[in-house]
Order: sequence, then structure tokens, then C-alpha cells
Amino acid sequence: MIKKENTKQPKRKMSISNLLIFVVLPFVGLIFGFLFLRTEVKFLYKEIYQKEKEVEVVQNMLEKKIVMVQKLTAEDRIVEIAKTKLGLVRVDHRIENISIDQIQIDQIKQIVDSKYE
Repeated sequence: MIKKENTKQPKRKMSISNLLIFVVLPFVGLIFGFLFLRTEVKFLYKEIYQKEKEVEVVQNMLEKKIVMVQKLTAEDRIVEIAKTKLGLVRVDHRIENISIDQIQIDQIKQIVDSKYE
């Protein structure tokens, strides 16, 4: 019988290179990832702030234009222009409604058609 020699491998101690590869490098990677994400978030918040300011400027311009439209379409302004530039007169009393039936419409059509034939 042949004796087997005891071939147990001795326990390895963690070497510096293994410590560097398995512990320190992932830790450093996590730190760089965290810093990158933090700066990216700050940049995005800054961009959001700038866009909000741009929206505010555009809203102010829109409000100014709305005020301008309200001024231009004001009844007092339109009535004044109609009186002074166009010579129109505003009727203050209620206009009466006139009702006609289909026979009268047909008669008017015949008269108009006969004039323009």
C-alpha cells in the first residue's frame, strides 16, 4: 500500500492585490459613480431652473399680448372709431324684428332674379 501524502493546501491570507481588486476598486467605482450622478443631478436642476425662467418670460409676453388684445377689442374704442372714422351712428333703441314667411321670400327671389337676368 502506498501512503498518500497529506496534500492539504495551506490557508491563503488575503494579499494586497486581492484586497485592491475586490474591495478598494469597487468602493472607488461607487464613489466616482456617486459623484458623477450628483453633478448630473445638479446640472439637471440648473437646466430646470433656466427653463422655468424662460417659461415665465414667455408667459409675461403672452399676458401683455392678451392685455393688448383686450384694449384693441374694447367696445368703447370700437364705437369711437366707428363714429369718428367711419361716420357710423350707434342706435340706442332696440331694433324691431321683422318676420316674413316662405311666400314672401319666394316673391323677393323672383323680383331679384327678374332684375338680374
